[in-house]
Amino acid sequence: QKREKELRDKHAFLEADAHKREKDLTDKQAAFEADAQKREKELSDKQASLEADTQKREKELRDKHAFLEADAQKREKDLTDKQAAFEADTQKREKELSDKQASLEADAQKREKELSDKQASLEA
Repeated sequence: QKREKELRDKHAFLEADAHKREKDLTDKQAAFEADAQKREKELSDKQASLEADTQKREKELRDKHAFLEADAQKREKDLTDKQAAFEADTQKREKELSDKQASLEADAQKREKELSDKQASLEA
């Protein structure tokens, strides 16, 4: 009887120990799976954040490129307009100078003729 009790006690102890080990293993596995899911979510969130940041930076670069392109075109147009205005002003000044020169030459010829007429009149 004593031996049977010892065997029953030992059997009960081993069974309890087996249950405890099984529970520990189940708990560890559950903790491992929860940790794995947590890490997967963190990785997924980080990837989504990186993708959003990349898209934001790409948009900023596209916007900056478009702004610089528009600014370059505006400056080019301003330069072309200034050059055209300068050329028109130069032509206007050249014409004014030419007209003034022609007027001075006509005036000089008129005075020469008047002088010549006066001299001819005095000689006659």
